[in-house]
Amino acid sequence: MVAKAKVQLEYKLDPASPLANFIEWYEVAYRTTNENGRKRKGNAKKAVLDFLENYLKGSQKEIVDFDSSVKQFREDTKLPKELQAAKNNLSSEEYATFKELYEKVSREEEKNSAA
Repeated sequence: MVAKAKVQLEYKLDPASPLANFIEWYEVAYRTTNENGRKRKGNAKKAVLDFLENYLKGSQKEIVDFDSSVKQFREDTKLPKELQAAKNNLSSEEYATFKELYEKVSREEEKNSAA
């Protein structure tokens, strides 16, 4: 019995497209570190492919998981670049402290520019 060849699916995305931005965000947000300290990007292409396949199958759990990633992406892209970088690179406690200080600095700058 002859095995079927895999179907190739390749897209070239405009860097400004929302899907390209999601893939870039996913790779950073879902980055992992192995026991040797090597950092690996999150596998965004697999996540998108899994979502599409599960959507076609009608599997709700995986669709909900992907939807939560999309909601997180939408929230993160509303943040200023500095806060996005901090959220991706700091622990949750460090990020909370950084966010608090960042907001304090922003309020002080607004006061100074209004005066």
